[in-house]
Amino acid sequence: MLNLRISACLLLTALALSAAYAQVPMAPPSGESPSRSDGVLKTLALIIGEPNYSIDGAYQELEEGFYTQPELLPGSRVFAPINEIILNLGGDVLLDAPQQAATFTLAGRSLRLKADQLDADLNGQSVRTDVAPQWRNGNLWVSVYWVFDQFGAYTKWDKTRQRFTASLVLPVSKKTAGIAKGGPVTESNLTNQPLTFWATPEGSKVADVVLGYQNPDGGWPKLERNDSLTTPINRSALSGFKIKSTIDNDSTTKQIVALARAYQASHEARFRAGVDKGLDYLLAAQLPNGGWQQFWPDPQGYKARITFNDNAIANVLQVLEDVAAQREDFSFVTPQQAQRARAAYDAGIALILKTQLPVHGKKTGWCAQYDENTLAPAMGRAFELASISGGESVNIVRFLMSIDKPSPPVIQAVQAAITWFDSARITGLKRIRREDRTLEYGFDFVMEKNPAAPPLWARFYTLDEGRPLFSARDSQPRQSMAEVSYERRVKYNWYTTAATDLLAQDYPQWIKAHGLRSVLRHTR
Repeated sequence: MLNLRISACLLLTALALSAAYAQVPMAPPSGESPSRSDGVLKTLALIIGEPNYSIDGAYQELEEGFYTQPELLPGSRVFAPINEIILNLGGDVLLDAPQQAATFTLAGRSLRLKADQLDADLNGQSVRTDVAPQWRNGNLWVSVYWVFDQFGAYTKWDKTRQRFTASLVLPVSKKTAGIAKGGPVTESNLTNQPLTFWATPEGSKVADVVLGYQNPDGGWPKLERNDSLTTPINRSALSGFKIKSTIDNDSTTKQIVALARAYQASHEARFRAGVDKGLDYLLAAQLPNGGWQQFWPDPQGYKARITFNDNAIANVLQVLEDVAAQREDFSFVTPQQAQRARAAYDAGIALILKTQLPVHGKKTGWCAQYDENTLAPAMGRAFELASISGGESVNIVRFLMSIDKPSPPVIQAVQAAITWFDSARITGLKRIRREDRTLEYGFDFVMEKNPAAPPLWARFYTLDEGRPLFSARDSQPRQSMAEVSYERRVKYNWYTTAATDLLAQDYPQWIKAHGLRSVLRHTR
């Protein structure tokens, strides 16, 4: 009898949840409520103490470039700014700074709230919030639970994990439809296409797609790796910071190279114009100290830092070097463009040499990002503390090695970095994946002693002593991966093998090519 009652309760709960998920929380302009079949189910999650949110498991920053964390008020009320969330869900946000108010529009419903007032407006009807909003640093903080209740979401509070979730079905629109995925040419393989490709109708079509999402400032926004470039980019799906021009993840440099190849193959003036605008963007974005910020113009928070992450500056300098030498892809540029590119390139090299970090008086590697004004090592994302990078430094050394005629300062920088990599290697440890179905992701990562394990390098090293450094979304330094929060432990690579080939292959070839002596002490 007891089992029957439990089964009945479970069935009723399941039916209730199904109804909650299946209901469409807002009516489209036509007045007809779409069914689950013609809507898109989205699930939002916010965790207290973490400066981010997730939609369908994909993490984004709560306030792009900052370390803003949601707050928990009495009564399990989650308090946070929601601009980026609404935009990422396909809605619109209108901030009214003079009135310290905001209007959030999501799939047909419009909600206006004002700082320090409980009274609000929902589709022209007066409603009353549970917590008065607050205006902080040019943004409106609101009761997240209450707001998403107004949009008809199924909301839930997990006290144990301090986690708020909201699930809702949104009608398919330009924004919720997103960007086409896959196909023969994607963001990830754009510059891998053979030169003959750009002389074909398909190549011209891709080049036109690339032109189609170039920003007026001449740069390009960052796309996902599997976004299709054979279909016009749905710019409506790029909102907030996502539409801004950046050099992150090969953005802008990759598109300039692709258009240069398309122009070489077709001599179409529009492709040349796209290249010119892109080069003007790179040259205008360079700071007086020789660096480039991750986003430009008008970057905010850590997005304003000078960024070596993901080869960002190395990619820019490689393009500028090719332009300066009027090499291959850029044989068509003007002497004036080549001259400007050379000056910018030289300033960029000087910046790299200036920012190599010392420990106890000896040069080591580089931080992944630096303060754009002081050139002090700076924090990136909340779990990427100011440090010596065991990953990004490899890319910088490889770039310096690529210089045809390295100057004595460049040679000294490479030799010092190689010496540091040689001493910073970690032996006798191996990362092991342990299956555990009781955990959220079904597994965990642990470090085990293993004398036969190949060498590793920490992703980050402390600035003062050069010890391995770990952290989590709370930005607190830790001494081991085991101390890192579970989500960051399994969703981030705290160790790298990137220096293995650098030491075993690239460096020996480099010293041989330039007639130099090796500084390596280890042979493994």
